[in-house]
Amino acid sequence: MKKIYLEIGSSVGLVLLFIIALVIVNTTFVAHSAYGNVALLLVFVIVAGIIGLKLAEIQD
Repeated sequence: MKKIYLEIGSSVGLVLLFIIALVIVNTTFVAHSAYGNVALLLVFVIVAGIIGLKLAEIQD
């Protein structure tokens, strides 16, 4: 599998997971949705960074 396909797939997958998690947080934790959104964004940035670092190690 080429590196470009892994990058595109991981980007699309991360955005879809972020949207799904955002909907779940806003429907279940209505009283604390602001904290949930911040925590979700923090987790998203960390996971995206880790995936980006791992993809950078892959040779073309």
